[in-house]
Amino acid sequence: MDETRSARVSRADVRQALMWALERDRAALLAHRAAVHSSKSDLTRRRADKALVEQWRARKPDAPKGSTPQE
Repeated sequence: MDETRSARVSRADVRQALMWALERDRAALLAHRAAVHSSKSDLTRRRADKALVEQWRARKPDAPKGSTPQE
């Protein structure tokens, strides 16, 4: 059975992904910041959060081999 994730990500996951990006992936952090600060839309923020969390999950040491962020 495939694991499905909701479209929303938890605040804890976003926070961990931001901390990861701050320490390890400046480009991801700056891309998230630019997306969030360029628009006041909640939808834009949720999409940026989701993209960052997917990058973080795919690059965590315990991520399955060959996993890539989905768009």
